[in-house]
Amino acid sequence: MIDQPEREKLLKSKIFWFLVIIIISYSPAICFSEQPNPKIWKSLEYNSYYNIKIITTASDTKLVWTYKAATNITRDKRIEEVKRYDLERSIQYQQYSHEVILWEIDCKNRLWRLKDIIDFNKDEKVLDRYSFNNSGWEGIIPNSMIDLLYQKICVTPKIPLKKKRF
Repeated sequence: MIDQPEREKLLKSKIFWFLVIIIISYSPAICFSEQPNPKIWKSLEYNSYYNIKIITTASDTKLVWTYKAATNITRDKRIEEVKRYDLERSIQYQQYSHEVILWEIDCKNRLWRLKDIIDFNKDEKVLDRYSFNNSGWEGIIPNSMIDLLYQKICVTPKIPLKKKRF
């Protein structure tokens, strides 16, 4: 026979695990963000990926897409932003899943500029697209997300030399 304090402890444990399951199932964007195809997209930083099919436009200039999965927080922020200029479109953003951004990086001069931002819903349909034709070049700030991207696509990894054996 289980005594009263033990019974209460068991009940609290069951309630705790029930709540954990409920929270996880209703918060998939926070707990289990949508991840893109790993054959095309490699991890960059939390919830962000870069496309390994990098396009070189000139000897030292590259175009690269990044993918960022939406969390519940970013979805809510985007809905509020869109609501300011288009109430009807903000309703479509309830299904906002991720964004892809096209960056142009000048590897030689450590500069970047934005080319495109595309918002997608859960069905891979475009919600909105923003193009930035001939936007100005910006310097790459150390330890920023764009610096991390620069390191991935512009910097050749240093391979240690093998020691000669005599």
